Amino acid sequence: MARRVSSGAQALLGLLTLGPMSGYDLGQLVRDSVGHIWSESYGQIYPNLKRLEAKGLVSRTTEKNPGKPERNIYSITAGGRDHLVAWLKTDPQPEIPRNEMLLKLFFGAQVPPSVLIPYVERMVETHQALLTKFKFTEREIAKQKQYPDTPYWTMTARFGQLEIEAHLVWARETLAKFRKLDKSSQPQRQKEKTHGRSTRRSR
Repeated sequence: MARRVSSGAQALLGLLTLGPMSGYDLGQLVRDSVGHIWSESYGQIYPNLKRLEAKGLVSRTTEKNPGKPERNIYSITAGGRDHLVAWLKTDPQPEIPRNEMLLKLFFGAQVPPSVLIPYVERMVETHQALLTKFKFTEREIAKQKQYPDTPYWTMTARFGQLEIEAHLVWARETLAKFRKLDKSSQPQRQKEKTHGRSTRRSR
């Protein structure tokens, strides 16, 4: 299998097509735009910007404001745009699925259902909040009709919304099954506790 290559630098180039930004601005934009499909921390953003600058794919200017720290502002270069287009024409790398909650559920027969139920309940809570955010984002994107990027932003936001809705359907079905399993296992657990107390008394 070929070594997987990070696309973090390309993500920054794509965001810089929207306009010049500082590393901090890029971090905020990642969170507010592509955060549901691509995560980049500041610990990844700043080294990537340095590498992009060294390759001539971005340029840097220093913004000075009286009484404030200097800010490095990055802009995509013509070479950076060519690099981004070449990356866009390359097939995406396969996803590597990793979901610790599902892994724990796979081995869930080793513990009572009551141990796993809170995991799924928290998933419902967080995903419901995300769904509300996605619906708001989709409405906000629809207002940006002047940008040629708008249809593409809408597509990715819609994917996130439908994915969250599917996760919620699964989580609610799973909770119903877990609660049924938990209810049916309670008499057995009570029986085991009673047997354990009787055994201790007989010793």
